Amino acid sequence: MKEITSEVYYNKVYGSWIGRVAGDFVGAPLELRPVKTIERRYGEIKDYPKKINLNYVNDDEMYEIIALISLEKYGLDLTAKDIALEWVNLLKYDKAVFTAEKVALNNIRSNIFPPKSGIHNNPYFDFIGAQMRADIWGQIAPGCPDIVKHYCVMDGSISHAGIGIEGEVFVALLISNAFFENDIKKNIEHAFTFLPNEHGSLYTQTVKKALNLYEQNPNDFRKAREVLINEYWSRIKEELINKELISETERISILKGMESKVHVLPNIGIIILSLLYGAQDKKDPLGRSICVSAMMGYDTDCNCGNIGAILGAQLGADNIPSKWSDPLQDTFSTYVKGYEKWKISELSRRIANIGEKLIELKGKNKVKIVK
Repeated sequence: MKEITSEVYYNKVYGSWIGRVAGDFVGAPLELRPVKTIERRYGEIKDYPKKINLNYVNDDEMYEIIALISLEKYGLDLTAKDIALEWVNLLKYDKAVFTAEKVALNNIRSNIFPPKSGIHNNPYFDFIGAQMRADIWGQIAPGCPDIVKHYCVMDGSISHAGIGIEGEVFVALLISNAFFENDIKKNIEHAFTFLPNEHGSLYTQTVKKALNLYEQNPNDFRKAREVLINEYWSRIKEELINKELISETERISILKGMESKVHVLPNIGIIILSLLYGAQDKKDPLGRSICVSAMMGYDTDCNCGNIGAILGAQLGADNIPSKWSDPLQDTFSTYVKGYEKWKISELSRRIANIGEKLIELKGKNKVKIVK
């Protein structure tokens, strides 16, 4: 039985959200830019690349805000359809809905509901979107992997399938574990046990590849990244293209183009490498991990945000260096109708309230939250 006080639990949820928002602000200016361009323009990133604009909106958080609102509205036994309908009600559709989520939203509007909404005419079913929105499910179920997996499979089915959903499960487990595990490598290894067998999952293979690349290049993240992207991902991407039917020209075109940088596989590889290299910085593992991820390119805002959420939960708000938290001024903006402005502390309190109810009703045999 694991124990955590209510105060510490809230502080870690709060830290997870500070890390999430900080990571987004580090990664957003670099999203999808060539890694050589990032290196030439920004060099060794050690801080926010651009001055914080608190009116800036990143699309990544809005799905988690809707998940929270759905939990409060429908209760802990909510369904994927409940969340899907709130997407229709609350998302500012014309503002920031992309790839798999855009297809899913069109499906839902046509009365095609989960899990069909995640696969019907959806060439992006294994892209990063579900992994991107994993954080809240780990935050509400600290130390309860089975509960985390249940919610992620449900939520992921709205817009994804297969390894796309595996990504949401894995990242949420890293966050759930982080409430109790301070060693990131042990955290990764524990979450890894919940992935499918590597012979049946490209996602599992990619996590393992990233772990191996770190072991082979412990002092050179750029070399590890080069092998991950230019050798491993290039080969896997070609295999994915070759498996597609001739008629599926849209997916082939997507995999060959710029949008392939938003696929879940290369990005989880970057997340794993960034966490491991960042952990070498004992004074600021969160900042270093986020910055390493930013320098590796691809879907930088999603990756840096997930990393911030993982390590923010590990550290807690009180232990996050002020250089990352102070510029945020405890606030961020979203494209969720009626919920455009948030205090990070208020959002964290509402998530922690849900988490305490969840643990009491469904997780009390694994975790005890001490008042």
